[in-house]
Order: sequence, then C-alpha cells, then structure tokens
Amino acid sequence: MGRPPGFDRTKVMQAVERQFRRTGYVGTSVDDIAKVGGLGRGSLYAAFGDKSKLYLQTLQAYCDRTEAAWAAVLEGPDETALERLHAYLVKSARSVHDDPDRLGCMVTGFVIEGVDHDPQANERVRQALRKIEGSLTECIQAAQRHGDLEREADASEIGQLLMAVNRGMEVMAKAGLDAVALERVADHAFEGLPLTARARSQETPRPVASDAP
Repeated sequence: MGRPPGFDRTKVMQAVERQFRRTGYVGTSVDDIAKVGGLGRGSLYAAFGDKSKLYLQTLQAYCDRTEAAWAAVLEGPDETALERLHAYLVKSARSVHDDPDRLGCMVTGFVIEGVDHDPQANERVRQALRKIEGSLTECIQAAQRHGDLEREADASEIGQLLMAVNRGMEVMAKAGLDAVALERVADHAFEGLPLTARARSQETPRPVASDAP
C-alpha cells in the first residue's frame, strides 16, 4: 500500500498516537502503525522515519497538547484558584473514563512501560511533568495569596502530591475502578489540602469546564 490520495499527516499522527497509547511502544509493531495510519511501510518511512522517530513525534505533539490543556485548567485569577485545583482533581478522576477507548495519558504510559530507547523521549516526558507541576504550583500559590490555602504550606510539595494523585487515579481507572469511586477519591484529596478556615466554610468548588486530557 502506497501513500493514499489526500494523505493527511495530522490524521495519521493522531491515529498512530492512539495506537501507541493503546499498546505501548514495545507492543506496537510497524505493521500496526501502517494499518492504523492507512499507509504502506515505504510511505510510512518516507513520511515519518522509523518507529522510534514516529513515536517521538507523536509523544512531542501529545506533550505540547497536554501542557496547554492543563495550563488552561489551572491558569486564572487568584480568586478562582481553589476552584481550578478542584477542577484539576475532578478532571484527573474522569480522564480515562471520558475516553471511549479508555486510553490513559501517553506520558504516564511511557513512564510505566520503562521505555529507554530514546534520550529525547525521556527528556520530553520530564519536561512535560515539570511544566504541569509548575502550572499546579502557580495555581496553589494563587490560592494561598487569596487566603484559601494556608500560606505556610509548601506549594511545590502540594503540587507534587496532586500530580501523584492524578497519576494514581489514572492507573486505578485502567485497573477497573469506576468513575464514581474515583470522583470520591478526588474529593477526599481536595479536602486533604491545607485549606484555611474560610475555605472550609464554603461549599466545594464546582469544577471548571475544560478540554484537558
């Protein structure tokens, strides 16, 4: 099979990305990639390079999109920072179940699989995790400035905790824990934050709508 008429590079990349997320780097063959992309091997190599190069391209695109999506959830004025933190947790709880194919985060999949075929891929994953943690930390600091979280709490440590909850909920979702149970986990995690007395006296913030993965 050669390159089909009207070849759409973006659509091929999206299909291949989902295949990598479904079966991992090791579990995805070149034939799998060619099949989901609708391309022959020759056209695949000509357009994208080998499997490793294609994985890196899809990983980079996924990380770019994910960083932007979580930034959209977490960035905003100080007065709604606490709502955004709650939205982050709720979105984390729903991420796998909201996907019809139940695919998880490509970054998490990379880390769990322990793929070490490309230093560039390793560094891109670390960069994505740092950027998301940075967005979380800034949102936490905004909530502290507004008086919703205790000012003496370490914002960086809270951010790391919330990222760990995010990744843990994803793994549990893929292991079969239902969305309702995961949303309870999200609420408990939120209640465990160092909320001020004023924040505890208010109703649980409503999640902020977003397109984050």
